[in-house]
Amino acid sequence: MKNRILTTIALFATALIVLWFLCPAIAELLTVPDGHNQSDGEISESPSPSATPTPLPSPETPEPKPLYTYYNIKESKENLDLSIHVLELDPTNPELLVRPVTSHNQYLFGYALLSEMSDTWQANAAVNAGFSFSNGLLGGLYLVDRELYTPATGRYPVLFMKDGKAFIKNAETRIRVEGDGVVLDDLYYNKYSEENGIYVFTPSYGSKNRINKKHLNAYVSDGEVRGVILRSVPYEIPKDGFLISAIGEEARARLEKLVRTGMKLELKYEVIIEGEIIDGLDWGYECGSWILRDHKIVAPSSDGWVGTLETRVPRTAVGIREDGTMVFVVVDGRQKGLSDGMTIKELANKLLELGVKDAANLDGGASSEMIIEGSIVNSPSAGRERMVACGFIIKRCQGDGSVDN
Repeated sequence: MKNRILTTIALFATALIVLWFLCPAIAELLTVPDGHNQSDGEISESPSPSATPTPLPSPETPEPKPLYTYYNIKESKENLDLSIHVLELDPTNPELLVRPVTSHNQYLFGYALLSEMSDTWQANAAVNAGFSFSNGLLGGLYLVDRELYTPATGRYPVLFMKDGKAFIKNAETRIRVEGDGVVLDDLYYNKYSEENGIYVFTPSYGSKNRINKKHLNAYVSDGEVRGVILRSVPYEIPKDGFLISAIGEEARARLEKLVRTGMKLELKYEVIIEGEIIDGLDWGYECGSWILRDHKIVAPSSDGWVGTLETRVPRTAVGIREDGTMVFVVVDGRQKGLSDGMTIKELANKLLELGVKDAANLDGGASSEMIIEGSIVNSPSAGRERMVACGFIIKRCQGDGSVDN
C-alpha cells in the first residue's frame, strides 16, 4: 500500500514537471498564427478594457493638409483699438477650392447673406467680396468656369486664378459677335441698359433683357439668328444662345443692316491682362482699388466705389505673398473699445507687415465679414450680417477639383 502511494505521488510530480515545461510552448503554438504576440519593436502594454486606443496614421493615408490658417490680431494704442482677422491659404493645395460665388446661382442680380452663400457651398470659410450696383449686378469682371458673366471696367485690378496660382493684375475684356462675314464689336455685355448702343445678353443675365424702351432684337439660338424683332418691352433671352439688343436709332440701324435671320453668329471674348491675351483662366474677379503693388503702397485717397479712403472704417482686402500664399484680411471698425477700423494706407502698412506683395481693396463698412467653419469670427459693424452680391468661399474638394454643393 505504501509503495502504491509513493508511486502515485511520483507520477503526479512527473506530470506537473512535464506540464510546467510544455504549457508555454503549447500557448505559443496556439497564439503565433494570429500574430498578436509578435512585435518588430518595443512592446506596448495592452489598453484597459475601458480605454480606446488611438489609431496610428497609416502611411498610405497621410493626414490631410490644412486648408487654411486663421488668426486674430488685436492691438491697442493711444486712442486706437484694432481687431484684425487674417485668413491665409495655399492655392496650390489640390484639396483646396477657393473661388468667388454670387448671391444667386441662376442669375447675376440680387443679394444674399454671406452665411447663406457659405451654407449653399458647404464652405469651410468665406469672406465678403467686392462691389456691386444697387440692383445687385456685379461691378466688374466676373469669370468662372471659362464663362464670362460680366466684363472688366478697366479701372480696377482683377484677382485671377490660373493653374493653382493666384495673382492680381490690371485687365480688360474684348467682346464681339462674329459670323458670315460680319463682326459686331463695341458692345455692352450683360449690362443693365442705361444708354444708347448695342447690348449682348447671355442666359446668366436673366430670362429677359429688362429693356423698357423701343429696341431691336436679334434672337440667336444654337448659333443661328432665329429672328430680328422690334419691341418696346423686355424681350426673352434664349436659353441656348444669346440676345443682341440695339437701343437708339443709330444702333438699331447698324444692327438691322448687319444681321439677318438665318445667319450663323458666335459670341467671343478675350481677357487682356496688362497687354497680353490670356487663355485658360480658372476664374477672375474684379476688386476695388490697388493697395499694394510689388511691396509698394499705391493706395489712392479715394475711389469711385466708396469715395474717401482716408477715414477709419471696417475694411476687407485680399493680397498675394511672394510665395503665392493668398491672404484675406477683415478689419473690424466703428466699435469703440473693440476696433476703430483703418484708413486704406494704415491697412496697406499692416499688409506689408504680413508679408503681402500685391493687394487690392474689397467692399468694407458693414459688408466686411469673415466666416470660419460656420461661425462669423469678426464683429460686423451693423451688429448683424449685411446682404452682399458676392463672396469668396474656401472649401475642401476631392483632390481632382470636384466639389459637392
